[in-house]
Amino acid sequence: RSYNIVLKLAKSQIKDLQQLKSLIVGHNKDTKQAILLGQVAKVGFPTAPATIMRDNQWRIVEITASLDTSVPLGTIVEQINDIKKSIKLPNGYSIYNAGVVEALKKNKGQVLLLVLAIFLVFVVLAVQYESLRDPFIIIISVPFALIGVKLGLWVTQINISLMTWLGIIMLIGIVVNNAIVLLEYIELERAKGQSINDAIVEAARLRLRPILMTTLTTVAGLTPLAIAWGEGAEMLKPLAIAIVFGLSFSLLISLFLIPVIYQYFHQPKKTITTV
Repeated sequence: RSYNIVLKLAKSQIKDLQQLKSLIVGHNKDTKQAILLGQVAKVGFPTAPATIMRDNQWRIVEITASLDTSVPLGTIVEQINDIKKSIKLPNGYSIYNAGVVEALKKNKGQVLLLVLAIFLVFVVLAVQYESLRDPFIIIISVPFALIGVKLGLWVTQINISLMTWLGIIMLIGIVVNNAIVLLEYIELERAKGQSINDAIVEAARLRLRPILMTTLTTVAGLTPLAIAWGEGAEMLKPLAIAIVFGLSFSLLISLFLIPVIYQYFHQPKKTITTV
C-alpha cells in the first residue's frame, strides 16, 4: 500500500534553501554516515500553477476569450479549428473545445430531438385521421410558432439553451391542440351539410372563445416566470419565454392561417362534363 506522508518543520529549523538540503533524513547502515535531503532529492523553487483545474480526472489548462457578437459563432469555431491545426503539441497533450462550442454541439442534438417530436406528433395525427392531408395542415402551425419563439428570444436577449428547447417541445403540443380543436369543429359543421366557407366561419366563431381561454390562461400563468419573479425563476425563464411568445404568435396562425390552408386543400374538385 502507498501512504502520503506530510512532514512539517518549525520555521526556526529552515532559514534558507541550503539548510533544507542539509536536513538529515537517515543513516547509511554500512558506513554509518548521515544521509542528507539534498543527496536523495532535488530541492528548489520550481514554478507551479496557483490552482489546478481538472476535467474528467485530467489536468487541464483553460483558455478563454470574449466573443465578438458581430461575428457568427460558426465562423469563430472555424477560426479556432484553424489555429488548433497550426499548434504542435508534445506527446500526451491534446486540445479540445468546450464552453460555447460544446453548447453548440448540444443544441444540434436538441434540434434532432425537436424534429423527432414533430414527426411523432404527425404520426399520431395521421393514425387518428387516417390521412395525411389534415395532419399536414395542423403541423403547418408549428413552424410559425417557432417564429414567435425566435422573436421572444431576440426581444429578451436570451440565448438558446436546454430550457428553451424544452419549452419549444411543450409548445408544439399546445399549438397542435388549438389547431385540432378548430379543424375538428370544421369537419363537424361540414358533416351537417354546410359548405366549406360556412363551416369555417361557424367553427371560428364557436371555437374562438375556447382557444382564447386556453392561450390566455397559459400565457398569464407563465408571465411571472417569464419575467423571472421569485427565487430560482431565472433558470426556467427561457422555457417560459419560449411558450409565452410562441403561443401568442401561434394564436393568430390558428385563427387565420389554418382556416385558409384548410380551404385551399379541401376545395371541391372541378368536374368536366362532355356532351
